Amino acid sequence: MTEINSIQEQKTIQKSMCRKIDTIGWGVFFIWIGIAILADLGWGIGLIGVGLIILGGFAARARLTTSTSSGTIQAPF
Repeated sequence: MTEINSIQEQKTIQKSMCRKIDTIGWGVFFIWIGIAILADLGWGIGLIGVGLIILGGFAARARLTTSTSSGTIQAPF
């Protein structure tokens, strides 16, 4: 019975970490979009920044948790 509780607690902690990572990612995304628009960086640089933000989120999720949240695809690394 304690193993089941431990597994459930671990899953709850991982879900919490995934939510925090997603929240941070969205915040950085909107800040980056604001900077890219205000600085008139262009589509290429803006999209490269968005791609780096997405890859950073995948890397953080892979490093800090053993699984991804239900709405994302796990990166192959």
